[in-house]
This record gives sequence, C-alpha cells and structure tokens, in this order.
Amino acid sequence: MRLPLLLCLLWGSAAAPPGPPWLEPLFGRLASPGFPEDYGNNQEQVWTLTAPPGFRLRLYFTHFHLELSYLCEYDFVQLSAGTEVLARLCGQESTDTEPAPGNQTFRSPGQRMDVTFRSDYSNEKPFTGFEAFYVAEGEPRREDTAWANLRTSIYLGHDSPYSASV
Repeated sequence: MRLPLLLCLLWGSAAAPPGPPWLEPLFGRLASPGFPEDYGNNQEQVWTLTAPPGFRLRLYFTHFHLELSYLCEYDFVQLSAGTEVLARLCGQESTDTEPAPGNQTFRSPGQRMDVTFRSDYSNEKPFTGFEAFYVAEGEPRREDTAWANLRTSIYLGHDSPYSASV
C-alpha cells in the first residue's frame, strides 16, 4: 500500500519540469539607486525579470530623469530580451537621437526582460533617476495548464485523466 504511493510521489517529482512552480513575483517596482534622491556616479544595476510560461512582461516608468547624452552613451536605462535591445533610454524628454520613455509602455517579446541602469563617472548636475513598475500579462498556454493539473493530481493522489500506470 505504501510502496505504490511512494512510487507515485517519486515519479511525480522526477517528471516535474526543472525550476520552481512559480516563485518569481508577477509584478513589482524598480528604481535607480537612492531614488527619489539623486543617483551617484559609476552606478550599475541589472534586474532580470521573468514571467511564468505563456506570459510576457509589461513595464512602464512613473519617473524618469537621467543625464542626457548623444545616443544615451553616458547614463541610461536599457531594456533587453536576450541579445535583443528593446530600448536604450536617457534624458527627461526625447530628442532626435536620444529617446526618453515618456508615456510609453514596453513589452517583452517573451517571458524574460533584463533592465540595466548605468551611470558614468560624472554628472554635470544632479539627476534623480527613475522609477518603473512591471507586471506579467497574458494567458497561460493550454499545455502549461494541463501539465500543472497533472502534477497537482499526482501530488494530491487524485485520479486524473492524465495519470499513467507505474
């Protein structure tokens, strides 16, 4: 009696996909170091945001005040997904060659987005940095839902249309 239950539990844990069920937050806040005070020189911070399978990320800024430079080469916030740069932002208002976020909303093409803040060795005047919020959005795929139901059935010991004989 105990052996089949133990085998089911072992099979369920061995068949489970790697990684947590979902421990990452589905929403959150990012801010430059020291925000709302001025950020310092030579700062770098990278956030890796990850959404559950079948979801993507939406990010928007509520405050943005960085040093303006040609092509945002000095102080910037860069949004990327893998090797794809989604945006490189600086300043407070957009110019011909330097974008600032304004009221734009940024979306990741997949379930991951990296946000990098970098400041150079000097600022001509104080800048207060940025504040942004993100949220995972979308619908889980049918396969992900079926797999979650199967794992739940195995762990809870319920009969399942997906159960396999061991």
